[in-house]
Amino acid sequence: MVKFRKKKPVLILLFIAALLSSSFGSAYAAANLEPIKAFFNRGATFVLNGEAWQPKDANGKPMSAIYYNGVNYLPVRAVAEALKVPVNFDAAAQKIYIGDQPGAETPIFAMPMEIDNIYVVATRDPGETRVNDKPYKQVLKIDQYGDIVFTLDRKYKRLVLDAAIVSPGEHDVEFTLYNASEAAGNTALTALETHTANLEDSSTRMVFNVAGLEKIKIHVQSHNLNPYIYARIMDTSYFDNETGASAAER
Repeated sequence: MVKFRKKKPVLILLFIAALLSSSFGSAYAAANLEPIKAFFNRGATFVLNGEAWQPKDANGKPMSAIYYNGVNYLPVRAVAEALKVPVNFDAAAQKIYIGDQPGAETPIFAMPMEIDNIYVVATRDPGETRVNDKPYKQVLKIDQYGDIVFTLDRKYKRLVLDAAIVSPGEHDVEFTLYNASEAAGNTALTALETHTANLEDSSTRMVFNVAGLEKIKIHVQSHNLNPYIYARIMDTSYFDNETGASAAER
C-alpha cells in the first residue's frame, strides 16, 4: 500500500504530460494534416542523369515512390541530395527550403575548415586578434603563405572575406580562390578569382563567388612570392546566399 501511494503521484503526472502532448498533437493535426490513402510504388525504378539510382533514407535504407491520385511522389531530401541541392527544414516555421536559404549568414569559424597549422593558425590570443588597432574575437593568422579549405556542399553563393596586413608585412597580399572538390580534376589548379589586400588599408573586404562549389581553397601569398607577409583573416568574414557584391559596402 505504501509503495502504491509513492508511485501514484508519478503516474498522475505522467498521465497529465501524455494528455497534454496528445492534445497538442491532435490540435496540430486537426489544423494542418489531412489523411490520405496512398501506396508505396515498389515497382518504380529511378534513373538519375542517365544512371540507375536508388533513393535512401538517412540510415541508408532504400526508399520507394509514394503513389497517390495517379502521381508518383519522391522523397525530397533524397532527391535534393542526389542533385547536390541543399535542403533544410525549419521546424518552428514548418517551412522546407530547397536550394538557397535567403538571408542566412554563416561565419567562417562555424564552417568545416582545414588549415595547415604551420603558416596558417586559428587563434583567440588577444595579442594576435587585435588587427590594426581593432579588436576581434578570433582570426586566422597567416605568416609567409598558406591555404584554408572550406567545405560548402553547394550551400552558399558568396564568401565575404575580411582581411588585413599587419606589421611587419612588407607586401600587398593576394587571396586566390580555387575549386578544391575531388571532382575538380585538373581544374583545381585554375584560379577562379583573386583579390588583393593592400598595405595602406587597415582592412579589406573581398567578395568571392562560390555558387555551385562543394569545396574551396583560399590560397594566401604575395604576388612576387615573397614570404615576408603577415596577413590576418578576421571573424567578421562569412558565407551567405546573397548575389552581387553589395556586402562590400556594408
